[in-house]
Amino acid sequence: MKPKPEIKVLDIVDNPNGSSLITFETNEAFDQMYLKKTGKKRLTKKGVGNYIKEILTKAIEEKDGFSIEKKQ
Repeated sequence: MKPKPEIKVLDIVDNPNGSSLITFETNEAFDQMYLKKTGKKRLTKKGVGNYIKEILTKAIEEKDGFSIEKKQ
């Protein structure tokens, strides 16, 4: 069975200005999905960060089949 793309949120720090800093890690299936969906040739922190921000927004709003699942 092919692994599903996953994002693991490791930490969230709230900043005084109302923004947040999210520390995350992705699996190989997510990295490959990102490259395929964006047409990028390599992973960059900024590119992946922006993509994850878009996905998290969709997951919070439960749009386009995205959702959030808390794992123990």
